[in-house]
Amino acid sequence: MNNNTNNNINNTLGNLDVMNPAPRCPVTILLDVSGSMSGQPISELNAAVAQFVRETQADEAASMSVELEIITFGSTADVVQPFTSMASVTPPAPFVAGGMTLMGAALSLAERDLAARRELYRAQGVSSYRPWIVLMTDGRPGDNWEPVAKRLRAEAERGKFMYIGVEIGNSADHATMCQILPTEPGPVKLQGLRFKQFFRWLSDSLKSVSASAVSDQDNIAYPSVASWADLA
Repeated sequence: MNNNTNNNINNTLGNLDVMNPAPRCPVTILLDVSGSMSGQPISELNAAVAQFVRETQADEAASMSVELEIITFGSTADVVQPFTSMASVTPPAPFVAGGMTLMGAALSLAERDLAARRELYRAQGVSSYRPWIVLMTDGRPGDNWEPVAKRLRAEAERGKFMYIGVEIGNSADHATMCQILPTEPGPVKLQGLRFKQFFRWLSDSLKSVSASAVSDQDNIAYPSVASWADLA
């Protein structure tokens, strides 16, 4: 691996505060910003992500435990927020919709960065919760997604991380999402444009994780998804 590649990877990892005694919960959020998200969808998404940052920061335990990465995918896949302690996160610049849906490239970034982050925890002796991956899309992948999706799905089905998939609107490719995500819980459709309700659920879920012991994370009771999920 050359120096430029090493530098690119290091730039996506952010900093790790080894003086912080809290266990860490790495959270990677993958957001579809392709052209079909233009207009109200991207506007609602921007407002919801800003709300998510504020509400998660307001909880002392979550602000110390949650480490956030945001990856957007349209015509390119980009790490717009490297892993950062939630206490230090500032809402990203507004997302701008446009282009294709390079979901496979985004999944590859998530796989790379989560593996590197967990290795960093191990090297520094930092305890951690099971990572979370959140994938939100209103379309279908426009690139090669199968190999990385298969690897991530297998890891999730072995309980290595929480994997949440949210379909936006009626054009999301449900059959493909079922192949990308583990069988349980599988993809869930967003009610209308209830991004704020989803991100409030996510914030509340991460607060529950942060309030628990690492050894007890399998027994966490998460809030109901009824406020944002289309359960019909």
